[in-house]
Amino acid sequence: MFSESNQNFRLRMGEAESILGSDYSRFKDLIERYGINHDSPFWDIACFLIFTELPGKSKTVHIWMDYWHKYSKTRKYKNLIYLIPATYVQLADFNKAKKFFQELLEQSKKTTEQLDWGVFLSIFFQFRASIKPILSKREFLIFQTILEKQTMVTKELSGLLKIDSSNISKYKNTLTSRIILHQGITLNHQKLNLSVYGVLFEFPLSTDIRLIDKLSESVFSHSIHTGKIGCRSVLVYYVAPDFEKVKTDLMRMAKKLSKEKEVTFSQVFQFLTSTRLKSFNYSFYDYRKGEWNLSSQKIHQFLYGYIPIDEESVPVITREFKQGRKKKIALIKTGIEILNHILLQNHLSIRQIQRDLGITEKEAKKYVSFLQNQDLYRLRYSPYYVFGLKNLVLFVKDPPSKHYDLHRSLSFFPEVYSEEYLSDDKNGIYFIIRIPNELIIDSIEILSEYFKNDIEKMFVIDQMYSKRYQLPVEKYETVFQEWEYISEDILGE
Repeated sequence: MFSESNQNFRLRMGEAESILGSDYSRFKDLIERYGINHDSPFWDIACFLIFTELPGKSKTVHIWMDYWHKYSKTRKYKNLIYLIPATYVQLADFNKAKKFFQELLEQSKKTTEQLDWGVFLSIFFQFRASIKPILSKREFLIFQTILEKQTMVTKELSGLLKIDSSNISKYKNTLTSRIILHQGITLNHQKLNLSVYGVLFEFPLSTDIRLIDKLSESVFSHSIHTGKIGCRSVLVYYVAPDFEKVKTDLMRMAKKLSKEKEVTFSQVFQFLTSTRLKSFNYSFYDYRKGEWNLSSQKIHQFLYGYIPIDEESVPVITREFKQGRKKKIALIKTGIEILNHILLQNHLSIRQIQRDLGITEKEAKKYVSFLQNQDLYRLRYSPYYVFGLKNLVLFVKDPPSKHYDLHRSLSFFPEVYSEEYLSDDKNGIYFIIRIPNELIIDSIEILSEYFKNDIEKMFVIDQMYSKRYQLPVEKYETVFQEWEYISEDILGE
């Protein structure tokens, strides 16, 4: 039971009472019945369930949302950051979400006094990924066009689709508010003298190894993917200075953890970000029913050329930045701070930059113009992790000369991401393929046969732990305009 002596919690309850009026008793009963602490997942579940009972378009709904956002700030778990829980109300399938949270609340209280954040997030992310949104014809058309053209500029979309700008804006808002479409930022790592590294660990399925805390401590850590096929895999990404010493320290760290833990295998990769390719193919998605019109037979036929891939209908997005001779950029700390601000906000706002960094409008515009002219970042658009898809990771030993052709041969899948890598002085190609959940087992078998002995490593991602990644601004040395690095940044104390 919650304690009325908790003054902060009483204030929250009092504010809820003023918002909900006569409905307040239901909220209070829910809190008291389950003994909900406001720092637990139950608080957000309770807030969500009350939201579902409020009149659809009443003023109370908007006030309640403001209240929920105010007290449910971005959650942290094991150094990792997750969506603000109030965004649950924007899930692609609202009724399904309501039923899910009702059942989770009831079932979890039967087995445990408190719902652990790690358990809750694991269950929730699996649920979210299973949602298959139903869209209108125009919503789906705009969704596909944004992915293929990588633009959300209303005027551009209106010209491409011959649809009135006001309608384009309406449909775009629907896609973003339902958490179907996501806008992000990608950095020009080469120009920033940064590189992306990956460290892969493998250990038996029967072994419960807690690596996440340790691996997420570094200022250069980016995200962690866990998964399994035959064994448990943990792939941790680092965005760190492009120094040979970083690679050496990552190998030392991997060997050290392998000795301390029951790790049976580890390997360090350096990803060549200038070789990135990406393709989206949602032509097999039945947007009216929320189903995939793919089958294991079709997958086999596409791979072996029995059904040719229409190259015009599935564009492969090539290098995101113009690649030239590597040249150091004179970037003062204010420039790095603005770039980091854009990265964190996922959009550009001169007013926000002024306010958050305490600089003038003239300075903000000057630095932003410089960042844009130097092509240091790009907006990118991707589907959120809905549509009932699983992520399959492949490390393939094929020579880089086959990269584009191999990517093209896989482009019938909903999404394919690939880039070349260097590991142990050998080149290879790294793929993340998004596959309908019901076809994942068949796809693994077919791909294993297709690539024969060229697959170096393979696993299905079951969980992704992401920091709200930001540049290590404190590591940028202003005088020499370069990144500072010491071994402890990777190895720890």
